[in-house]
Amino acid sequence: MLHPTIIAALLFGMGCATRASANVSAGEKVACSTLKIRYAQNTFLSGTAGYAYETQTPYWSATVYSSPACVFVPQDAQQVSFAVTTFTLTLSKFAVRGGGHMPIPGYNGIDRSGVLLSSSNLTTLSLSGDKSTVSVGPGNRWRDVYAYLKSSGLVAVGGRVGHVGVPGLLLGGGISFYSSQYGFASDNVAKYQCVLSTGLIVEATATNAYSDLFWALRGGGNSFCIVTRFDLRTVSSSNVWVGMAQYDQTQAKGYLDGVYNFGRYGAPADPKAGIIPTILTFPAANLTVYAAAKFYNSVTNSPSAFENFTASKLPPVADSYALQSISDYVASTDPLQPLGLRQEFRTLSSLVNREAVQLTHDTFIAGVSSKLSSVANLQASITFQPVTKDFLSHNSKTGGNPQGIDISRAPFFLMVENWTWTDPNDDARVRAAADAITADINRVLAAKSFDAQYLYMNDAGGGQPVFQSYPADNLKRLKTIRTKYDPLRIYTNLLPGGWKVANA
Repeated sequence: MLHPTIIAALLFGMGCATRASANVSAGEKVACSTLKIRYAQNTFLSGTAGYAYETQTPYWSATVYSSPACVFVPQDAQQVSFAVTTFTLTLSKFAVRGGGHMPIPGYNGIDRSGVLLSSSNLTTLSLSGDKSTVSVGPGNRWRDVYAYLKSSGLVAVGGRVGHVGVPGLLLGGGISFYSSQYGFASDNVAKYQCVLSTGLIVEATATNAYSDLFWALRGGGNSFCIVTRFDLRTVSSSNVWVGMAQYDQTQAKGYLDGVYNFGRYGAPADPKAGIIPTILTFPAANLTVYAAAKFYNSVTNSPSAFENFTASKLPPVADSYALQSISDYVASTDPLQPLGLRQEFRTLSSLVNREAVQLTHDTFIAGVSSKLSSVANLQASITFQPVTKDFLSHNSKTGGNPQGIDISRAPFFLMVENWTWTDPNDDARVRAAADAITADINRVLAAKSFDAQYLYMNDAGGGQPVFQSYPADNLKRLKTIRTKYDPLRIYTNLLPGGWKVANA
């Protein structure tokens, strides 16, 4: 805990609108020196191999490579606490990086005006004695979690891409292959260990003194604390049917029929079934490819779950669907999302309606073709993610969550648009096109009353109003909880990256 006189001084300092420009770098220099003196082996300065690694290699998108004043790589919660106290006392800005998959500049990295706190060393993986929970450090990626649990015939309800980091997915909610059976990934967190802005290390559960903090962390982002351990409920799931099918342009109508029918009927009828239907377009080549990652949580395949995506109705040109562990599947598909390219996300949502699927598809393909066909190496995709009543029913059973999606209107499609390119000179053009295409889709959906308003944090682009899409009462509660646990706005002002509850 901070001494009262320090708190008083900070209250005065944090009340100022900005720090004097002459002192912008002074605090970070002191912070880096302090960390280097206390934890020399865990603090990396520019020009060192550790600094070069931490500021580039873990990141998915080249758009978010960073050049912080220094990098601190803590080994436990106590070292995170020391770092937070150091940043607070020196009024140093900082960023926290989990897996580094979020492609928004400044959200998981920072320039020389701040310090990067990396979770690379926070890689705890420990199964409880009764195997009902697994303790997971925020430095893990989902491929690490699945590989660790594989020999026990267990999984955690987590990400569908192995490279995605554990903390970002969970703090934003987290869509999983298992979500129709178990809800958001965050609905399956049993306990959080985290560092408050005072440096205090606490554990939050649905029933202890920090139950309000527990609720806020299940989709409320990074405004409340730095999580240093997630205790996740495990699920029995040894081998599953999972794999990727691909279709060509001539099959577009049948494919879109299948997307609609699965969202409207297939997913609600069988919670064991999951699908990621993704449309990829390459405008320079005038080529569009249709893909579907199919998942069935059983060692016995279902003859009907994916009938609209199989040979009798829609013969794939390639299909890897097979019985295997989820660990093996994510290991095999990670190369489909290579590191080091330039990436951009946008999110939107709709009711499950066949016309809505067609309008979204047509508007997206036309927009990419007209706006970005001359951008070298550009690939764009849009994915439809079904969200059923079963999916949404689980949060209330395990402590609730702040998203507050209206279950009475389900099912929904939560959609993510992704743009990939190679030349930094095209950054502004691609981002402007992404904004325009997303606005066009939202406009045509709203004109037919197909829009669903909710914005899923983990697929959102920078500046999309995520928290404004939550119910007003939930947002008000999030703001109250944020004020309670971080009255000095350390995790709002000094940790600027991410979506901030206070600013919504």
